[in-house]
Amino acid sequence: MLRSSFLLALVFLLGSLVAPAAHAQSTDGASSSVSRAASTEAPGIVMLVRRPQHIRASMQTVRDLRASDSLSTTPVEIVVCGQAVRDIQSEGPLADAISRISGERVRVLACGMSLNNLDIDPSTLARDVTVVPNGLAHALKRQAAGYLSVEL
Repeated sequence: MLRSSFLLALVFLLGSLVAPAAHAQSTDGASSSVSRAASTEAPGIVMLVRRPQHIRASMQTVRDLRASDSLSTTPVEIVVCGQAVRDIQSEGPLADAISRISGERVRVLACGMSLNNLDIDPSTLARDVTVVPNGLAHALKRQAAGYLSVEL
């Protein structure tokens, strides 16, 4: 239920951003203009997550986006904050999933402030996780730069 609610919210958000650009185009080639708008309007997607189940939902969304024609090349950042940073440690339950999902267009980021507050050594994080000083500030900077933003 949570996953479908998250996906529905993401689809609604993406649709509301793409629809105005597609509507402004002529009806000739409308579907290709939607595709171009989705891939060129936003430089990427940033997802701010604070719960382990939301990390999993974000990863599934990334897999779904990779299968999408219009968003398959859109860069995605999953910013993990709060208690959820415990689950992205190298011995954590999500380490293998992070390794599989990370790559050229997908980055998993850990909030340095959360790590400090929970006394977690950044060297214990999964191999493909990058630390940013403040996850919320990072997400806000991305949003200001035009990234689509999803907060869970």
